[in-house]
Amino acid sequence: MRLAVLLALLPCLVHAEPLQRTEAPAPILERLQAEAARNGELFDSAAAWEIDLEGDGTTEWLVQAAYPFPGGNAVYVRTYLFDGADQGYGESADIGLDRSLKRVERSGRDLSLVIYEMLPNDARCCPSGESTRTLSIGN
Repeated sequence: MRLAVLLALLPCLVHAEPLQRTEAPAPILERLQAEAARNGELFDSAAAWEIDLEGDGTTEWLVQAAYPFPGGNAVYVRTYLFDGADQGYGESADIGLDRSLKRVERSGRDLSLVIYEMLPNDARCCPSGESTRTLSIGN
């Protein structure tokens, strides 16, 4: 009986912390704008989530950049990890997620990336479903 109660409590003990969405810092925006110009792309905006991925006191940024299609009213997205200000925003990596982020949550060394999903009766503009991708940060 005690084991059943303990197991029932476990999901409550693992609490995912929602991360606040903000605008990307100016140095990251400048890098994304310059990269888009070099590639002949248009750059629209970037949402960002500030995190300490490795728990070492340094800041990293999860950034989702939006690029509009020429002549249209749609955008495509790319998602990156950037070093933070303490590292001069130097290193970055495209994590290969090209789906719009709805929210980001953190539990230990895992990031839950909640993305929009199209449901069968959704208009193309407005997906109402969601699914979660997990990004685990190694040791």
